[in-house]
Amino acid sequence: MEFIDEAKSLAETAGYSVETILPLPNRPNRLSYISQDKIQLIKNNNADTIIIFDLLAPRHFINLNKYLEEKKVVDKLFLLLEIFALHAGSKEAKLQIELARLKYELPIIRDIYSNAKKSEQQGPLGAGTYGVESTLKLYTRKISRITRELEHLRKVRESQLVRTRENQIPYIAITGYTNAGKTSIFNALTGLNQATDQSMFTTTTPKRYSIKNNAQKVMLVDTVGFIRGIPPQIIEAFFVTLSEIKYANALLLVMDISLDTTMLIDTARSSFEILRELGVTGKPIIVVGNKADLVRENGKEKLQIVLEISRQYYSPIEDGILVSAKKGLNIESLREKIFALSD
Repeated sequence: MEFIDEAKSLAETAGYSVETILPLPNRPNRLSYISQDKIQLIKNNNADTIIIFDLLAPRHFINLNKYLEEKKVVDKLFLLLEIFALHAGSKEAKLQIELARLKYELPIIRDIYSNAKKSEQQGPLGAGTYGVESTLKLYTRKISRITRELEHLRKVRESQLVRTRENQIPYIAITGYTNAGKTSIFNALTGLNQATDQSMFTTTTPKRYSIKNNAQKVMLVDTVGFIRGIPPQIIEAFFVTLSEIKYANALLLVMDISLDTTMLIDTARSSFEILRELGVTGKPIIVVGNKADLVRENGKEKLQIVLEISRQYYSPIEDGILVSAKKGLNIESLREKIFALSD
């Protein structure tokens, strides 16, 4: 149910109106991912877009575009990129989105070229066989150019982080899954009013703000959120943004404590798997169980479960705290823990 809810929420965040939900196949069709009877069912449906909440192989895109003709085919990664594009404000975010899209489309175009497909494809894959070779060259040039630009931005970012460290300002990254309430925590701690809503990925560019406690000063950074089964292409393309986590002095890992226990455990485990992929090791972490106002008697018990899982996967886990950014519950206690961590 959580999986379906997440897929539906992502589709609606991207601006789609969800009419029909079909289960993913247990054993995807080798050529078209979904079976021929499902393809026929979709062809007879009035929907103009089919969203498959999984990563499709190039041959799947090619064949589905051929079978479904005028209907747009979107998989999980393309859906995420559409959402990122809606929220991209900085040049950096736009470049990262474009790079991920180009890298994902390139193998599809290569397959069209190698198989000499003659049918017209929809959208950016619509050149047919004629002109595909020039499209391949164009994609390769664009990927090289954007990669160079992002590398330059990465070096600029790292030099900024070095200057911050030289100024002896501790750098605390707020991380965790989308919709866990990272930006709400950021707002509660800083007194700012950055955009928050129920749609996913409202943060694609890190937000920074320093907070003070007498002579102490800490830089807080609100980072892009994780997602279950995050495609490696997203991690690779957004490394410049996610590097805010890697180069931080310490982390606040925000967990939605209102999730059911099974999903909470799964989210905790996958969070540390993503941190490992980013090369994050040895940084102090405070686990923040947000949305405590939605949990009744077992909030402390659920936080304890998360802490036990966290300590199995990572060290050092410095502390854990239940908060409600919405209600202001324990925000001052969290602030105290942050400054104690920064001593």
